[in-house]
Amino acid sequence: MLKQAPAEVQSAFEDYLSSANKLVPDPKDDAKFFKFLILCHQKNVTVESVEIYELLEARGFDEAMQDHLVILLEGGRELLKEYDKVSGR
Repeated sequence: MLKQAPAEVQSAFEDYLSSANKLVPDPKDDAKFFKFLILCHQKNVTVESVEIYELLEARGFDEAMQDHLVILLEGGRELLKEYDKVSGR
């Protein structure tokens, strides 16, 4: 699905991947991941958790980091849905 995403979404994910710590969470890295997540939401791009796991594994991310990011992905999606509801979107 990510391969079919708009260039802006792909670029945001690549920006995250190219600079993120692959072993431990870092708030600055999480902020880049959130930018990617927000762009997915704005552009109606659905990224499945399993796809994130596979992409991160291929780039050498530790399993604990993969879990961390999937939690951010799933929690972030729910947060954005609720935000849309209360904002009347």
